[in-house]
Amino acid sequence: MGTRIGASFPDGTEMLAADWQPASQRVSDYLTAMGVSEPLDMERLVAQVRLRVDSRAIAAPLEDIVESAIEETHALLDEWLVAELGHEADANNLEAARAAVLSGHVSGWSARWVSFIIGLTDHSLAPAIHALTILPLPEPAPLVMDANVIDLCCHRLRRRIAAAICRFFCHPELRTPAHGGSS
Repeated sequence: MGTRIGASFPDGTEMLAADWQPASQRVSDYLTAMGVSEPLDMERLVAQVRLRVDSRAIAAPLEDIVESAIEETHALLDEWLVAELGHEADANNLEAARAAVLSGHVSGWSARWVSFIIGLTDHSLAPAIHALTILPLPEPAPLVMDANVIDLCCHRLRRRIAAAICRFFCHPELRTPAHGGSS
């Protein structure tokens, strides 16, 4: 949206706190809306998001730091859900699990998310997430479809006009006389 922001500058300094402040507040608001209420959990998640945004900014300049921070927050949640669900984390299950967690019916999910971030793994919330997961019905079923030829009237007309022109110029003996005239 505005000026490009880089995490590491040629002189070795990092992203300024003033650059991160609006993004930090927006990430905090986003986490609150997601259901994270504990201040310590919020602080740890915001710090992790900042590290990820810094890494991203080192790789390439960022157009909008707030947008990048929200994207990293979303990616962090998805990474935790994939780790939590294990081998069952396909695209449909991931979306359903995200909806189940963010609905607020999985108690203790934010604390579990933070413990995953800092490297502590105790109990899994996968059974609680699976209990609240609703997959779309019916199951995807590929259908066999016969090929249909699309015959547009303009294509038929083009062929008729081309045949008439060819008949007129190439085969004068096939010309049909005009109505009302004698040959």
